[in-house]
Amino acid sequence: MADKKITALSNLGDGIAAADLFHVVDDPTGTPINKKIAAEDVFNNIPSFLGLAQASQSLTSDGSTTLVADVTSAITEVNGTAGTATITLADGSDGQVKTFINTSSSGTHIQTITPSNLRGYTNILLNAQGETVTCLFKNSNWNIIAGNGYTTS
Repeated sequence: MADKKITALSNLGDGIAAADLFHVVDDPTGTPINKKIAAEDVFNNIPSFLGLAQASQSLTSDGSTTLVADVTSAITEVNGTAGTATITLADGSDGQVKTFINTSSSGTHIQTITPSNLRGYTNILLNAQGETVTCLFKNSNWNIIAGNGYTTS
């Protein structure tokens, strides 16, 4: 195998395929060994949890303005203690996941999330502390895939 400087290689971008290979330096006993692994094997056998290092977006509603969810932030925390809110959500990128968490400390002020395209519904409602909803953007629509206590309209 020819010596290669990793930083000098061309960027694959988003053209990765399941059969593409990663270079791995395996060091289980203190002796480094060069190995390969296919992209599909990396993502089918993740040996740990997936952690999001990105900071959450934090929104506070007072009932007087429409809030905008940051589509590039994976998690939006909404504090509706002081009032209700209407929250808009633009279209995402195919495969993108977005989670909303109601972080209100008291009250039952309804937080109405209105995605530009929500499959099967118009709005997602969070009206109590701890309620959540997670959506996946696919085929030009946000799709609800998980949550706790939310309702739809």
